[in-house]
This record gives sequence, C-alpha cells and structure tokens, in this order.
Amino acid sequence: MMEDLLYCKDLFDPIDVDKTKKDDMPTKPEKMTDKEWEKLKRKTLGTIRQWIDISIFNHVSQETEPLELWRKLEGLYERKTAHNKASLIKRLVSLKLKPGKSVSEHLSDFQDIINKLTVMKIVFDDELQALFLLSSLPDSWETLVVSISNSAPDGVLSLDVIKESMFNEELRRKEMGVDISQALVVENRGISKSRGPKGRGKSKGWAVVHLRTEQKKNIRIERGKVLVQNLQTSRTNSIIAGDPAVGLS
Repeated sequence: MMEDLLYCKDLFDPIDVDKTKKDDMPTKPEKMTDKEWEKLKRKTLGTIRQWIDISIFNHVSQETEPLELWRKLEGLYERKTAHNKASLIKRLVSLKLKPGKSVSEHLSDFQDIINKLTVMKIVFDDELQALFLLSSLPDSWETLVVSISNSAPDGVLSLDVIKESMFNEELRRKEMGVDISQALVVENRGISKSRGPKGRGKSKGWAVVHLRTEQKKNIRIERGKVLVQNLQTSRTNSIIAGDPAVGLS
C-alpha cells in the first residue's frame, strides 16, 4: 500500500495528520530546516504521483501540496470503492476453472480477488473461502467436489485441503493422459430395470465420453468405476472407484 511505501522511504511526515481533525496540518520536525522540509514534501509529492492511475491523474495534477493531493485521492478512491467491491464479488462468484487452465493459475486468480477484497476490508473466513473455491470447479470435477464435501470433519471445509486435493486431482488426470474437463458427453444411459426375457438385473448408469482432444480415448463410468478406453488398442483401464453413476451424466 502507498502508506507503507511512504513509511519505508521516510516520506510520511508531510501527510501525517490527525484524520479526525479536518483542518489538521503536518508538523515540521524540530531539527529540520524549512528548506529541508520543503524538499521532503517535494519528494513525498513526487512519490505519490508515480503511483497514481493514469485514469485519475488529470483530476489531481494541479495539486502541489502532498497533503492536499493525498486527501483528494482518498476522496476519489472512496467513491470508486463501492463499485469495485461489487465488481470483485461478481468476479469471485462467477470464477470457474476453465478447460486448459492449470490449477496453479486458477488458484492465483482466486487469491488475487480475495486479496483485493481484503484490502477493501471485506474478509472471508477460511470456510467461506473454501466454499467459494469449491464452487468454482466445473461439472467434470463433481466427483472430487462430492468426495471433499462428504469427508469434511463436522461438515466444515478447509481451504488448504481443497487446494491440495485440486493439485492431486490435476496430477492424476495428467498421469491418465486425459483432461476430463475437456470431455463432451455424447451418450448417456441411466439406471434401467431388467431387459428382455432373460433379465440382466439392474445396470448401473454409465456415460460414454469423447474428448475434445486428438487422443482417441473414451471415458465411461460403470458400476462405480471410471474407465478409460484406448480406441486404438481396445484396452480399458479402471482408474478410480466411486459411487455409481457419479459425474459425467
């Protein structure tokens, strides 16, 4: 933040006033000459100007006193704060892990929004952040979402646990050689009763999936397992076990 920068550079004195007093003015240190004081104010003014957004610079370009510049900037940013808060909340709610985007990039986007809201004094606790992050996962990650939700102690989600699970899931998918988030379901069959005179009992729901990649593979969920079939070799591997007919439907 700008205040921190000015403190670190010993440039805060020219704007150091009691904010509860509207007309309060900064006090020149006793050991400093008038010339040194003017030089310090000029340094403070120049440093603040370097960090002013170009979109509002014209509104404050005529200010020659650091304190007046500072107060004007506070007024301008306070008016923008309400709109910025609404925009950031909208971004947070609509954030989704997109196909082809890494978990690391997605978490970086998520944390960027959280950090900006924190600066605006909107602070979410760990569980609420965890819920927002979990809701940002696409439908193709539903199995992971259900697993994390069901295993949460006393129903309380942990942000660190979700992050770790997301990285593990990404690694598992890379090892499979398949990005399931890019899958397109082209056929779906639900639970059905016995068929024909011989009867085959109840069959679990399953879905056949074609990938939006050049990999010639199908994915199928059958009897609680996710199966990946290589169409070139007709070899089928069982990847994970889970609830019947969960996910790609």
